[in-house]
Amino acid sequence: MRAASGAAVLLAAGFALTFLVGPWDDESITDLPLYSSYAQIFLDGHLPYRDVAFEYPPLAWPVLTVSGLAGDLEAYRVAFAVLAVALTVAMAVLCRVLAGATGGDRDVALVAGAAAPLLCGAMLRTHFDLVPVVLTLAALALLCAARPRAGLTILGVAVAVKLYPLVVAPVALAWLVGRGQRRAAVEGAAAMVLVVAVAYGAAAVLSFDGTVDSFTYHLDRPVQVESSPAVVVRALGSVGLGAATPNDGFRSDGLDHPAADAVTAVFAALLCAVLALLATGAARAPGERDLVLASLAATVAFACLGKVLSPQFLIWVIPLMALALAWRMRALAALSALAVVLTLVEFPGLYREVVDREPWPLALVAFRDLALIAVVAVAIRRLGPAPAPARWRWPARPGRPRSAPR
Repeated sequence: MRAASGAAVLLAAGFALTFLVGPWDDESITDLPLYSSYAQIFLDGHLPYRDVAFEYPPLAWPVLTVSGLAGDLEAYRVAFAVLAVALTVAMAVLCRVLAGATGGDRDVALVAGAAAPLLCGAMLRTHFDLVPVVLTLAALALLCAARPRAGLTILGVAVAVKLYPLVVAPVALAWLVGRGQRRAAVEGAAAMVLVVAVAYGAAAVLSFDGTVDSFTYHLDRPVQVESSPAVVVRALGSVGLGAATPNDGFRSDGLDHPAADAVTAVFAALLCAVLALLATGAARAPGERDLVLASLAATVAFACLGKVLSPQFLIWVIPLMALALAWRMRALAALSALAVVLTLVEFPGLYREVVDREPWPLALVAFRDLALIAVVAVAIRRLGPAPAPARWRWPARPGRPRSAPR
């Protein structure tokens, strides 16, 4: 009860900060006007993909629309904040459940999860990333509870809300195979694919071209200014290997560079290699903790090795930080918290300076990206079979040698 009370106070205080005190309350850059405009369009009877270009997966539209029932933009802002509070509570509770299922301290996980608004600031309630985070945690909780088909079905729903949870699938499937549950892996994979196929099939019925455009929109995006590939292309430009030029299309600030495609391809290959390592580690050490650690590390890898690293992606890191604390993995928890806090310092207060290539904010972003890469590296090191306990034997008495075996 004390932990629950402490978590409730921490969560309430954190959300109060996001409305009242800087830098937590800074909403100078927010997605809420975009979400609200989509909501009003959909509530007026227009359909995504067919009547309006929609860059999000199919199940994102009900998430964005429900708060629009409250009214105009200011009412939408309040309703979306209420939704964010409920989702943060769900995230903290699921962190507690997963800590209990993986041998961690449940109270620590609960309190750490409730610290999300304190660490993330206003971006926690101005973006919808909490929805796929909660769905992904629910999927992992079901997998840990020996309900793989249900877990992978929920994971499919998460993918249909925001694509990034897809990177959890190879880890979860490898984990099931490593436990000898090949049939459950096949059936779970089929359930996940069916959910995603139905969601995108319905979207394609509305507009095939519009659905395809929702994919090409992201494939065509340039490297985003806060991403790891952007750090590399800026470095190439600073030593005279081509100029990195701004590209402010696609509702974000990006960079064009002659080597951008090659750099992006290298990072994509690194991401594939990391996912393979995480899946292999989960398969070789098929404990519940290995599943959760590898799965959450996979989402962090997607964030730090992709060509887009929007600040709200750091919301994905909160469960890993909370559970690392619960597991007493102090280095992993500290690096995760560091990456989130550095993002709070940078966004949105210093974001324009990042776009304008001011040295100090760029160094801050580069250090944050390195911290995320370090999170993935430490997670990979912590995977693997636990060392077998040494067998204890009675010591031989002095002066009485062991008798030879007969």
